Amino acid sequence: MRNKLIINSPARLHIGFLDLQSQSSRMFGSIGLTIDNFVYNIKIEKSKNTHIICQNLIAKSKIKEIIKSIKKKYSIGNFTINILNEIPLHMGLGSGTQLALSIGFLISECFELKLSTDRLALILKRGRRSGVGIESFKKGGVNIDVGKIRNSKKIPLNLMNIKWPKAWRILLLMDSNITGVHGEKEVKEFKELNVSDSKMSNLNCKSLVMNIIPGIIECNFREFSFGLRNIQDNMSTIFYGSPRRFASKNLEKIFSDIEKRGILSFGQSSWGPTGFIFFENSKKRNELLNYLENYISLNNMHGLKILKVEGRNFGKKFVNEGDL
Repeated sequence: MRNKLIINSPARLHIGFLDLQSQSSRMFGSIGLTIDNFVYNIKIEKSKNTHIICQNLIAKSKIKEIIKSIKKKYSIGNFTINILNEIPLHMGLGSGTQLALSIGFLISECFELKLSTDRLALILKRGRRSGVGIESFKKGGVNIDVGKIRNSKKIPLNLMNIKWPKAWRILLLMDSNITGVHGEKEVKEFKELNVSDSKMSNLNCKSLVMNIIPGIIECNFREFSFGLRNIQDNMSTIFYGSPRRFASKNLEKIFSDIEKRGILSFGQSSWGPTGFIFFENSKKRNELLNYLENYISLNNMHGLKILKVEGRNFGKKFVNEGDL
């Protein structure tokens, strides 16, 4: 039994779903990439009463529900939860899953409940569609799940975990003018999707198996980018009615511009509004970063930020307070 712990858990990019056909017996299937730079650092400490120290009122409300869900099933003592650093909410970075699993894991460790991550995910109702956030918490890297049988209560079956190539680089584009679809609205949006085109699912699966997976393993950036483009275009068609459409109009303009420059490795994480661009090396990232900073300034794109991030090939970890 440990009296004080601090956990560090990472954000993720949701690159796309494999199968959203309404008649499929096996639903969803998804691809995700764990990233650094955006993390939760959360401390638990035993105390006389249970307290939550969190400046974000939305996150604080979520934490109360997480604790309530665990207390329904397990008898635990009192503790203080302190959010030292957080992943931005509703930006397509998987903050909800990381928050739930981090709090659950801390409570389990602190009170010796010995709960697995998968068990916590079920208790806290994570992984209802995609499992890549759960796997990012567990292992980091690139994760591919094959979804779940329709009406199954299990979390999605993870098929593969691959290391993100060390040389490959990432830019995130974050539009603060928009909030991503989440919560009940997200559930409603998925229920209203009526995708019946098997060609999209077939192309997604082919692009994954023949381009994305071998592209990552062999560090063949061109093949990876080709597969990514197919899946992202299909997601745009399903969610917005046509390829190259995104939640943020600013991102649409930027992506249209860089595509004319021969760059294909761009997309949107989840429902957005965060976009990403992948690069084969640091030099190419830095060249485009300089160009985009000027482009954003010249086009008066207020509220749009560009950030350098990297892939993270490990999941959650315990840290010392002095290392933060």
